[in-house]
Amino acid sequence: MQVQPRWASVALQTIFFLWLVAGAAIFIAPLDFYNLAPGVTLFGPFNSHFVRDVGLVYMASGLMGLAGHRLSQPQLYLWASLWSALHAVFHMHVWMHRGFPIDHIFLFDLFAVIAPPFIVWFIYWRLGSFRGEREIGNDQP
Repeated sequence: MQVQPRWASVALQTIFFLWLVAGAAIFIAPLDFYNLAPGVTLFGPFNSHFVRDVGLVYMASGLMGLAGHRLSQPQLYLWASLWSALHAVFHMHVWMHRGFPIDHIFLFDLFAVIAPPFIVWFIYWRLGSFRGEREIGNDQP
């Protein structure tokens, strides 16, 4: 069994936990998220149903990632981060259409939306699971 290095375990658990907590906060207080998250109001009027859907997706992603860690099933990291990665690509597209400004909206997006799923993918790749060189956290021979 290949054990994950401590840095990888801490990084993954932190990202998945933050997705879970952020999703719960978005679901519980959708209007606060709409008003406080930089750039969200640029996309039109408040829609509680849509904002809560986003919160539920983040909660599901966080739970799936934490389950993958707990169950030593690293392939769940990829599934947990898939929506977030697609969401990140959309935010990069929006940034491009805004003219690539380096402003508070971009910085928020970079650290809260864009980087986390790709950090998950980097860790998964770095540990060898993309290349099939070794299983990480798998008790099977």
